[in-house]
Amino acid sequence: MTSLSPRDRPIRNLRGAFIRRTDLSNADLRDAELSGADASNARFTRSNFEGARLVGTILRGADLTGAKNLTVEQLASAVIDARMVLPDYIDRSRLRDAVESPADIAS
Repeated sequence: MTSLSPRDRPIRNLRGAFIRRTDLSNADLRDAELSGADASNARFTRSNFEGARLVGTILRGADLTGAKNLTVEQLASAVIDARMVLPDYIDRSRLRDAVESPADIAS
């Protein structure tokens, strides 16, 4: 897994980036632009998502354990699946309409 060092500086623009399987644990993603990025199977443990834009961001299989300031609204605008690991404070049932089923992914 590739790692981006979050301690160097806040991450502001990853729009359309290919960051599959990248470790972004503890990243400062406040007000970051991640729209259209492919973050499949990326690790965002304990990262701060306050104000981050996730429109069309692919988060299939992403690990969001302990993520801070992440909202249902942000996730509803992203491409997500049932394999994604959510922070404890987000109720998966509130995302039901946004989650892709295996049949959706195959097509």
